[in-house]
Amino acid sequence: MRNCKPFFFFAALNFAFYLTVTFNPYITVYLQFIGFDERQIGLAAAFTAMVGMISVPLWGMASDKFRSIKGIIVLGLVLGGVFFMLIPLLGEVYIFNVAILFIFIPFVMFFRQPVMPLVDNWSIKSAREQGLNYGAIRAFGALGFAIMAFLLGYFAPRMEITSLFCINILFILPALILLLFARKMAAEKVEAEKRKPLTFKEMQFGQFFKNYHLVTYIIFTVFQRIPFQGTMLFFPFLIYAVGGDITQLGIILGVRAAAEIPVMLLLKPLRARFPLYILIIFATVLNITEIMLYAFVNDFFWLIVISVLHGVTNGIMIPAKASYIFSLAPEQLKATSQTVLASTNAIAGIVGSLAGGWLIFLVGIRNFYLITGLITAIFLILFALSFVFGEKVLKLKRPGLSLG
Repeated sequence: MRNCKPFFFFAALNFAFYLTVTFNPYITVYLQFIGFDERQIGLAAAFTAMVGMISVPLWGMASDKFRSIKGIIVLGLVLGGVFFMLIPLLGEVYIFNVAILFIFIPFVMFFRQPVMPLVDNWSIKSAREQGLNYGAIRAFGALGFAIMAFLLGYFAPRMEITSLFCINILFILPALILLLFARKMAAEKVEAEKRKPLTFKEMQFGQFFKNYHLVTYIIFTVFQRIPFQGTMLFFPFLIYAVGGDITQLGIILGVRAAAEIPVMLLLKPLRARFPLYILIIFATVLNITEIMLYAFVNDFFWLIVISVLHGVTNGIMIPAKASYIFSLAPEQLKATSQTVLASTNAIAGIVGSLAGGWLIFLVGIRNFYLITGLITAIFLILFALSFVFGEKVLKLKRPGLSLG
């Protein structure tokens, strides 16, 4: 019973937080609405990714240094929500024939991007310390995302796309209320009393790069997410290619998130049987299958069907990758490690956004998905071989089971 309150707090926080995350993909929909083509959208996403390379690890280090994940999350939610609301107001603003959104969207995401890995890190840390089921906690995040995605999928085609950016601010309030008025849990009180902010010397960043399996996974994530980021960013173009309404993106997002929920709830028995790196490899195989199937889809219905596979993939991958990094990272760099992992999305996003936009322009949307699937398969093979190299050449043991 003593663990009920922490579980329900983090379940509620994940649910509330992921209500707000659902609005992010509609940036691409809005840019299409005001006339941006695939190359311009790719360029805007690349600028956003460049900012993410700095903001995501920077906020993680601030959290580790000041030992205040909650404070950083509140700051990101408030500023990110307020500035997100202003995006449509600047849609027609140009300076020297350059859209101001090329600058303003990355500025907004400077505050929004780091929040997700910090919520994940806080949830994982508490789950491990207090014996909670992180998969079940994260399933509530998927539930919140699914509910909001279905609502947006229904209402977005019936309203001005610009109004979504204002509505988003309302759905930030539940998460803020939880964070600002929730009492500190016992473990958090003890930590706050006994521990003072770390100096940068005490944080010992060099330890992060001495772990072979940690570094190889970060490298794999960069290369694996180059094609993945492109497939996610340009998905509205695929919806349009099969004759769907791009404002119905929420239906696809909702199906994906709903499919994540049962997988996350049932993941703990799998984690008790298989090492996390095996689950990551398996999930990537599913992801490759999904991406390549998109190359052959011809109508919106089959997009929905294939999206179930995406949900199963994420249901495994999201908790597995976060727990894998957490288990490998030095104790004083747990939050930093999660934000470094998230910053790989930024690095990959720069290449994936720019290359993806041009690749679609040259070969078309369906061939784009086929090519990215093949590229992802090559990176996965190299990642799998890294464990053989580590074991046979470097004489390192493979990472074992993780039950958290």
